[in-house]
Amino acid sequence: MSAEWRPTEPLVGRETELSRLLAATGVADPEARGGVLLSGDAGIGKTRLLRELAVLAADGGHRVMVGHCVDLGDSAIPFQPFAEMLAGLDDATRTSMSDAMPPLGPLMWGAADGAGVDRGELFSSVVTALELLGASRPVLLIVEDAHWADASTRHLIRYVLSQRYEGDVRVVVSYRSDDLHRRHPLRADVAEWSRLPGVQRLDLGPLADDEVRALVRSRDAGAIGASGLAAILRRAEGNAFIVEELLDVDDKNGPLPPTLADLLLVRLDRLDDAGRHVVRALACAVGEVSDELLSAVVDLPPSTIEDGVRAALDHRILSRTRSDGYVFRHALLAEVVRDDLLPAERRRIHAAYVKVLSGRGDSADVARHAFEAGLDEVAFTASVRAAERATRVAGHDEAADHYERAFSVVSAAPEGTDVVGLVIAASEAKTAAGYVRRAWVLVGDFLEQADDLPVEDRARLLVAYGTAALMADRIVEPRQALEELFVLVPEQPTALRASVEELAARAASNERHFDEAIRWATQAMTLGQRLGLNRLVADAAATKARARARIGDDPEGDERRFLEVAKIAATEGDVVAELRARHHLAFYYHERGMLDRAEAEFLRTMKTAVQAGRQWAPYGFDGRFFASVTAYLLGHWDLVLELCDVGMLQPPKVPAADLEAVGLLVSAGRGDGAALRTAERLRALWHKDIVLAIHCATAAIDLARDAGEATRWHDDLVMTLTQDWDGEFVPARLRMGGLLVGRLADEAGHASTAERSEWLTRAEQLRAVADHVIEQRGPFGPEGAAWSLRLDAEILRLRWIVGGEVALPALLTAWRETTQAFAELGQVYEEARSASRLAAVLQASGDVAGAKEVASSAHEQAVALGAAPLTRVLEQLAGSTTAAATSAASKPHVAGEKPLTAREREVLEHLVEGRTNGEIATLLFISTKTVSVHVSNILAKLGASTRTEAAAIARRQRA
Repeated sequence: MSAEWRPTEPLVGRETELSRLLAATGVADPEARGGVLLSGDAGIGKTRLLRELAVLAADGGHRVMVGHCVDLGDSAIPFQPFAEMLAGLDDATRTSMSDAMPPLGPLMWGAADGAGVDRGELFSSVVTALELLGASRPVLLIVEDAHWADASTRHLIRYVLSQRYEGDVRVVVSYRSDDLHRRHPLRADVAEWSRLPGVQRLDLGPLADDEVRALVRSRDAGAIGASGLAAILRRAEGNAFIVEELLDVDDKNGPLPPTLADLLLVRLDRLDDAGRHVVRALACAVGEVSDELLSAVVDLPPSTIEDGVRAALDHRILSRTRSDGYVFRHALLAEVVRDDLLPAERRRIHAAYVKVLSGRGDSADVARHAFEAGLDEVAFTASVRAAERATRVAGHDEAADHYERAFSVVSAAPEGTDVVGLVIAASEAKTAAGYVRRAWVLVGDFLEQADDLPVEDRARLLVAYGTAALMADRIVEPRQALEELFVLVPEQPTALRASVEELAARAASNERHFDEAIRWATQAMTLGQRLGLNRLVADAAATKARARARIGDDPEGDERRFLEVAKIAATEGDVVAELRARHHLAFYYHERGMLDRAEAEFLRTMKTAVQAGRQWAPYGFDGRFFASVTAYLLGHWDLVLELCDVGMLQPPKVPAADLEAVGLLVSAGRGDGAALRTAERLRALWHKDIVLAIHCATAAIDLARDAGEATRWHDDLVMTLTQDWDGEFVPARLRMGGLLVGRLADEAGHASTAERSEWLTRAEQLRAVADHVIEQRGPFGPEGAAWSLRLDAEILRLRWIVGGEVALPALLTAWRETTQAFAELGQVYEEARSASRLAAVLQASGDVAGAKEVASSAHEQAVALGAAPLTRVLEQLAGSTTAAATSAASKPHVAGEKPLTAREREVLEHLVEGRTNGEIATLLFISTKTVSVHVSNILAKLGASTRTEAAAIARRQRA
């Protein structure tokens, strides 16, 4: 802990909050573990309280490490507070730790270049370093002003907070609560962090009037009089900073400006010219400014600068640090002064900073000053350097932002700049950050606008364009890019040719031309091995393994090949190739009906991506997305909602919509009619992602209010697939057809003669489409086969309901085979839904006992899922006696066959206490929506119709 953190004046008030902090951080309670999120309005006293905590902790033998998040606007420095903490260690400790954990080197020593750092390794190294430090004496980490933290820093804070340390490591994170507007990125993070085990929140409220009076007395301001004190009490509203500001105003009861900003500017006017020069220069900086830097920026004699600094210190505008530097006493002061500068004045000051910092300052800081100064060439160069540095520490969001700002002044790029290379790097950064479509559009726009590019540069861009297009699930564009690439890039042993061949392999595999994909992948691997292009070889190997698996000529070797590629990629440190191989392995399991293994592999892929900082990038996000889809199929519907509830993680718009669409499948199964509005909202984004369109529309077919609306959703999806995705005959057409014919059959009993005739014709058309899909895109795995059976069975059911000639034995066989197919897949909901159709046919055939047996089993599945519409259908089918019996059999506290989960038992206990969903959410640190889901599950499992009835059942069980 630096010396300037020791307060020079006593702490007033805050006894309760300080006691809580001392206990939570292990200073007063050595057994305490976890972290504290300290919030409060600007000026409320967070820093002063933390200083008191730090002093008491340090005096008690703790190692106190303090790091500050700094407001750099758009020029964020990834992991700044952690770099500050680690840089504050003694040289010997830093040397030993950076030697043992190389990823920490850039943070400890401020290295500007060197090999890139994997984000997962960096995060793990930070935690390991804290464990090592905590082994010798307790460690207290204090991260100040997290409201200014960049995305990468926030990710690391979450990682540090989530750990269960073996040693004595505690963490306190402070932030301005009044800065957290609805769209502030920290708002969601705080909500998530507070749900982590051992993490508690402490909000610092206003000082009480008595405490304000004590604060005034402690500042030796007793002569202000009763009216002056009353004015401070009224105007400060318990804000310690404003109290101190008002103490420096002569007339406490006079006509002062209505806002704090005006008040601060009045105080600034009391400075002489030298003081104003100094304060204005400092306002354009961020954080502490050294005496040396200030002297270089302010064009005044040293003695004049000293006079100005002294005046600013005397008027309590600045504070002095022990490292020969100066800071504003509060960030609000700097903001007010900065906003009051004239445009030309602001540019001049920023230009002075650029002149001094160029060559020795952080690139992001130089870029910020250069943009403000209108120095476009400097801003371009510094932004590129900042982007490159952010990439090295896995700060993909920041890298993409820096590149984007660089391109805003690309016309000022120095002669000889490899702009094409920067476009490609920017595209890769956007992809890694999860903005796949933007990455594709970025390269495409540059290709359209760039005239007379050298052949090699155009080829490089086309490879990047084709790759980004594949990532964005485009079909036509990659092939168009390859057509030109085969002309531009001859068959010569070059890295560019190897890239073209690898792209050709991916495109061919995407188009299901698997023999062609294997041929191109083999060529790319051979050339890549010859040229030492290890990452390209790993990518080509993954493509080849996928194509071999789709051909199916060596099923026993497919799994082994995917695992080998993943292992090699991990050894090479190629996280993208590893994610891609594991993604293909998960689909290998999925396509063979091994859904449990597929779900586990998708979840593993997701976790690996999160650790690497690529959770929204291709393959990384796919892990979360397809884990949720697979969980839906397996009937793990609560897991689906958990995986899809990512608002707190602030994903890009399209991935967030993709997950909402999967959540709609659960909503449809559970009969949430309001979810149809969500589907209608997501409709505007169908052109952004094909899987978004498919899952949203298939859910909407079930959610639709009638057969006509269901048909419109189906046809709307077909139009989107055809016009936007060139995919009229995608495999999803089998499922789409089965669902739609099912809706038609449900309503056929009361349809008009014309409608029945039209629906029968439509059903046959859908069967013809399915046959074409199977011919063009088959053979399919077990799931495709199950939906083909389902479509046939639904068509027979439709004919049977409208009075067509359908033999009951054939209808029974169709539904038995369909139910069995979904049962073998482990698709619980579709098995139960198919079983409900089978039970109806059995009942119609006179096999009442068989119908009841099938319906009872399906009813149990439907209740466990919380699938209310299907539950009602089965109850109507089986009759009230059977329904009551099966409901009783499903009560966990009676039969124990479907027990409540641990979380559901917690929620039930709160229901017994009469608490609302909102109150339960607060107590359990989960969302109100999640509580609602748990309550629905509890009602279904207990056979209760209301919360009151569920609570009564629980009370009886206690007795």
